[in-house]
Amino acid sequence: MGKNNKIKYKVDQIQDHDEKAQAIDTNPESVERKTEEFIKMHDRLPLTRRDFLGAGIIQFGGFLALPPMLKVMGTGGMSKAADIVCSAAKSSELPALITLNLAGGAGLSANWMPLDQGLQPLASYSKMGWGVNPAVVTDFANKAPFYAGNPFLTALKAASLDAQAVMNTNFVGVAVRSQDDTNANRFDITGLAKAAGLTGTLLANLGTSNTPTGNNTQAAFLPPPSPLVVGRYEDVAGALRVSGSLSKIANRAPALFTTIERLNALQAQKYAEMNYGRQLEELVVCRSKDNTNLVSNPNAIATDPLSEPQIAAVWGLNNNTSRASRDYVFATLVYNALKGNAGSANLTMGGYDYHNGTRATGDARDADAGTVIGRILTSAYRLNKKVFIIVTSDGSVTSTESDSAGSPWGSDGGIRGSSFMLAMDPSGNSSAKSFQLGHYVAAQAADDKTLVGSSPERAAAAMFANYLSFGKRLDLFELTLPRVFTVVELDGIRVF
Repeated sequence: MGKNNKIKYKVDQIQDHDEKAQAIDTNPESVERKTEEFIKMHDRLPLTRRDFLGAGIIQFGGFLALPPMLKVMGTGGMSKAADIVCSAAKSSELPALITLNLAGGAGLSANWMPLDQGLQPLASYSKMGWGVNPAVVTDFANKAPFYAGNPFLTALKAASLDAQAVMNTNFVGVAVRSQDDTNANRFDITGLAKAAGLTGTLLANLGTSNTPTGNNTQAAFLPPPSPLVVGRYEDVAGALRVSGSLSKIANRAPALFTTIERLNALQAQKYAEMNYGRQLEELVVCRSKDNTNLVSNPNAIATDPLSEPQIAAVWGLNNNTSRASRDYVFATLVYNALKGNAGSANLTMGGYDYHNGTRATGDARDADAGTVIGRILTSAYRLNKKVFIIVTSDGSVTSTESDSAGSPWGSDGGIRGSSFMLAMDPSGNSSAKSFQLGHYVAAQAADDKTLVGSSPERAAAAMFANYLSFGKRLDLFELTLPRVFTVVELDGIRVF
């Protein structure tokens, strides 16, 4: 039985003799007339393959079986099903959302420089690899502080081929403790963003890990749409292509889906007054329209980053690049999120459990993360798209205690955790009123008494609020996630 991630209905196997069957009568008036005749004869809508064949509506052996709608409508899951299947027909007005999880416990706070509650340096960073009184540099539009010579920022700027992309980016460090070496931290906000209205014209959510979120974290508050897990570019292309049994009648597929679209509309009208009637109409009609457009003009929508030379150059792609390489996969997810084809993109990078008694491994991994983020910022700038990037990890690291900078990483250190928010506006008109959310204490740890310091999930809620604020839609926060923060608290955590 042929299936397709984009085409939502099942297809019976088509026998060879079906190709010689009578041509499908797809005339809208004819379809409506025959359906109405069937209703009058049997006092019910055709719901099965036998019904349709008996009514003379579809004269071929392969039939796209509609869901058993009466059974579906009788369940409380109908609203959820409609929400998942019926992504909006147009791209969201919210900014592109891209999350990057550094699996293993990256020392994010050893790149950005966490400050105390008064935004002053700590007396010592001896357990964070930078000793006492480390050299400091400021960067990005809001002059965020970083340790001088840190590998993350150095690589990010080198990968940002357009310097203006960094100049138009605001950086905010989030001081939050998290569990070490686990995927249980509830950092993922893609479910919240979807509930607030972030949708893709083709796919709801893209990811690189085979998890419910598409990366190495758990959902915060609301589960995201099931991600399309991408291991090579063809995973995206294949999800948007008619395949299986329908490929045998490719030239007839547009007519077939036009017929199904019309039939679904008639069925939805019939059941409009029943429980969950509105959701049913969305479920059976909207995706048929998408399918009809898709099979009628499958090459109309650009999904391949190689198709745009300015983006291919950012990621170093050419015709000889493996489409299963990390650069091609990441470029594919980022490109489709920025273009609005996908609602969100969740990336995971492994190898960040690097407390091996050296600095070399950790520095190389942190530089790799900086390179990826620099490429994301440049891609968004070149496409003239606003983007909001969230960087998370499971825990952090602790260095061998030393008053000198450069001491090696010796153990896990989740109390020294942090996350990043980077918001890039190509126009340069967006600004952040701070570079830090929460703060560190003298013990060289995130203060667990702040609104975000002890809970990845509450930190995620705060980052979600800032995502909406960056998109000029903070009004959607209380509608999406009510009663998590008071009005005063919400104002206190909003930096955009």
